[in-house]
Amino acid sequence: MAEIIKQDAENALYRTREAILAGKAAIYPTDTVYGIGGDATNYRVVERVQEIKGLGRDKPLSVMMADISMIDEYCEIGLWEEMILKKYLPGPFTFILRKKKDLPVISNDSLGIRIPEMDFCNRLSEEVGKPIISTSANKTGKPAPTSFGEIDRDILAAVDIAVDNGPTRYGGASDVVDLINKKIIRKGVGKADLSKLAGP
Repeated sequence: MAEIIKQDAENALYRTREAILAGKAAIYPTDTVYGIGGDATNYRVVERVQEIKGLGRDKPLSVMMADISMIDEYCEIGLWEEMILKKYLPGPFTFILRKKKDLPVISNDSLGIRIPEMDFCNRLSEEVGKPIISTSANKTGKPAPTSFGEIDRDILAAVDIAVDNGPTRYGGASDVVDLINKKIIRKGVGKADLSKLAGP
C-alpha cells in the first residue's frame, strides 16, 4: 500500500517531488481527476504506470508540464498554438501537439500535455523540472477518480506515494484537444470552443 499523505501537510510537495525524482510512482490530485504520475523521461517508470493501468506498451501517456517554456522544449509550438495554450492554460485541458523531443510516453509523433489549474501541480512540475506522467489513476476502462476515496485499492497498493486532497476542483475529466488536426477529441469539463480552434 502506498504511503498516503495529505496535500496540505507541511512537506507534501517535497516528499512527492523526491519520490518522482527517485523513480517512484505517485498518485496526485489535479484540477480534474486524480492522476498517476512519475518521471516521464524514465522508461521503467513509464512501463510501470502502463502496467498499473493495464495499458499496452504502445499506448501513449500524457504529461504534466510546468509552463509554456517547458512545453516549447518538448513540442513544436507556432504562434497560433502558443496563443491557444496561453488562452486555456493553466486549466482543465489536455492539448495534443507535435513532438520536438522523444519521450518514453510517446508512441508516435504527438504528445498530450497538461498544465492543471492547481498550485500544487504547478509547483510540483516546476520543482521536478521535467515532464511528469499525467494519466488518470484508474484501471483502463474504469471510471477516473474525482476524489481520493474513489481510487481503487489495487491502484493505491501499486504505487509508492499518494497525495490526498479530497474531491477535485472540477470533478470530471479534461477536454482533449488535438492542435495538430485542429479538433476536439474528448469533451470534458473544460468546455473548449471548437470555433476558436480553426487556426491559420
